[in-house]
Amino acid sequence: MNRTLVIALAGQPNCGKSTIFNAVAGFKVNTGNFAGTTVSYTETQVQFENEKFKLIDLPGTYSISSLDASEQVTRDYLLSGSVDVIINVIDTSMLSRSLEFTLQLIEMNVPMVVALNMIDESERKGIKIDVNTFHRMLGVEAVPVIAVKGEGIDELFRKVLYVAGSRNYAPVFPVYDRDVEECIAEILAKYPVALRERLRVNDRFIAIRLLEMDEEFEKVAQSFAPEFTNWVIEKRQALALLHDWPEADVFSSHRHANVLNLYEKIARHQKPKGLGLREKIDSIIMNPVGGILTILFSFLVMFYSAFKLGDIISGLVEGPFELLNVWAGSPHTVFLKVILTGFAQGLESGAGIVLPYLIPLLFLLAIFEDTGLLPRIAFMVDGILHRFGLHGKAVMPMILGYGCSVPAIMSTRNLETPRDRFITRLVVPFVSCSARTVVIFGLVGKFLGPYWVLAMFVGNVAIALIVSLILSRFKADLSCGIIMDVPPLRRPYLGIALKKVWIRLYEFLILGWPVLIISSIVLSVLSLYGIDQWFNNALKPLTVSVLGLPVVVGITLFLGIFRKELALLMLATALGTSNIGAVLSKGQIIVLTVFIILYIPCIASLTTLWKEGGWKTAFTSALLSFTVAIIVAGFVRVLVAL
Repeated sequence: MNRTLVIALAGQPNCGKSTIFNAVAGFKVNTGNFAGTTVSYTETQVQFENEKFKLIDLPGTYSISSLDASEQVTRDYLLSGSVDVIINVIDTSMLSRSLEFTLQLIEMNVPMVVALNMIDESERKGIKIDVNTFHRMLGVEAVPVIAVKGEGIDELFRKVLYVAGSRNYAPVFPVYDRDVEECIAEILAKYPVALRERLRVNDRFIAIRLLEMDEEFEKVAQSFAPEFTNWVIEKRQALALLHDWPEADVFSSHRHANVLNLYEKIARHQKPKGLGLREKIDSIIMNPVGGILTILFSFLVMFYSAFKLGDIISGLVEGPFELLNVWAGSPHTVFLKVILTGFAQGLESGAGIVLPYLIPLLFLLAIFEDTGLLPRIAFMVDGILHRFGLHGKAVMPMILGYGCSVPAIMSTRNLETPRDRFITRLVVPFVSCSARTVVIFGLVGKFLGPYWVLAMFVGNVAIALIVSLILSRFKADLSCGIIMDVPPLRRPYLGIALKKVWIRLYEFLILGWPVLIISSIVLSVLSLYGIDQWFNNALKPLTVSVLGLPVVVGITLFLGIFRKELALLMLATALGTSNIGAVLSKGQIIVLTVFIILYIPCIASLTTLWKEGGWKTAFTSALLSFTVAIIVAGFVRVLVAL
């Protein structure tokens, strides 16, 4: 039986790998116009023109030598020997920067095809790329692609399958100066068999990695061929002395020179027609005053629009579900009536509360991601976040947290230091994810109005920053300034934005909504037999004594640990009416909402925290969130009573 062909997408962050992946695999991974969208590799089976293969979407990396946690995933996979063909995705609007990684991939001598992505963006900048010269100088196939429009994708994979089935792959390896090449030749002449059998990677590639001070390869080489490795280190030191450069700079400087030479021959520049609209907008956003105003305006638009649209959609679906509730409450056996009522309430909760507010929020968040606004926000707020003990890059996980805490926690891998990763992982669960946002809109927005919604979000951000400030006092290590890739502003595409909304809704529709319906039925049955009173009585010291809420709220808070929406959606069942404002006072609604959005993260978030940082991180997060929720909700209770 023949082994399945494995094709891997590799390239620098934000070059369009995941967009190409989605173009052939259906929309399976989230994409965004900022670095770090993909933090672990994703794979899928693809059939293209009667050929089946496995397609891998690897995290973005700037270099084979990178030791960043997510970039290490790419390095390890490419060197595993499992890849048959690499698709090197290049952002052609930043061609010279992208080519350095391309040359490293060529040195690996794994069959490769280059996807010259965003060719329209490069042409807008006045950059014309000679594809034939590119192929002639590098010896690899290259295909112009506009991934967001789906242009060039078919031709790209035809080339990939051609290269996979051909035995004529003959890349043009980068050539360095005479002294470097003589040194490489001497190393290859003495290259030990034991090391070749252990690494199973191109010998020249390994020689260059050792000369380039690659710690991972040097560690392996020391284990299997210590004398050879020590000799290579001496050659490396002699080479650096000969060039009068630091050891680490010999190859990077030569490779950079090769890139410039290559770029000059394959790219032709035409003078762009002055600053375009995007550049003018960007100059405003990147201005300190304009940037802060843009950030505030963007979030106001996002949440206010989600609130207004959610109200409209919610009003449209109320009518049909009133009929459903009437049918469920019509004469049946007692048990069947309870089951049908629970089913109707769970169905109504998902369609009438969650979806109306969730869909607009996810759509607007997708637009912000695709335009490139998020990395600009990260850059602008770096100084502010540092005052609260957070690294500027932490804003990426925090903003992703407005969609879902799980990918936000995973994206903390892109932070450089253990200190920054630890603090950010504990702060992210305080951000109002889409589930918490639904609670805010469904309770505060519906019964108190939009100004209270704004106050909730502002207060939520303030609490997250205060928690970060306190945590940073226990982790007082230096947090370095931000150095990050800020991609150009790009126009959003409606189709991609809608697909992103769908992939985020899919989990709710397939997993979340059925859980809501089942939970509603279970709660109705528990109420029938009085079992829910056990939970309510057990949590009475919290709900009644601390929070000043009705005792029946206890079961809803317990269910909210599984999914935050459950705390809201089961509230109507527990209170016996969907008109919550008629049962709870204004102050009680505020206290309940504050507690729900702050207390213990959902099971999915805790599981991710355990996976990313260990059980101690997950336990600390749960304990911290619960403590903060009690303190803040208790304070708010006193405040609203004044």
